[in-house]
Amino acid sequence: MDPAIPEIKLVVVSMYVNILSSALEEWVAPLSGAELVAYAIQCRKEMRAIAPCGVSAYAALASEVAYDRALIALCAEHGIAVDVTRFNNPSSERQHLEERLAHEGVDLDAPVRDRINSASHAS
Repeated sequence: MDPAIPEIKLVVVSMYVNILSSALEEWVAPLSGAELVAYAIQCRKEMRAIAPCGVSAYAALASEVAYDRALIALCAEHGIAVDVTRFNNPSSERQHLEERLAHEGVDLDAPVRDRINSASHAS
């Protein structure tokens, strides 16, 4: 290698990681505790509802970013370290963080299961 050319270390970061990082820098979340959990559950529900509907890519991206911001805020609140670059594979990192939160007692599926269980007991 020519000594006049500096050695460059390439780091592959997806466009999604860049978008999420920017969204995190601009997001001011006054939510905490139960309000933050409820917000994360709502964002997750919206993200899942949009995915199979064939809506615009912008709406799908916005719903994913909203949920991931809430998920990262929940992790921060519970002392779980998050590396945004791991969102190169967003669905895998979401699952990983949801499992870590569940281990800390924050089960984002619990409200859904509770509603289902309540409905089946009422029948």
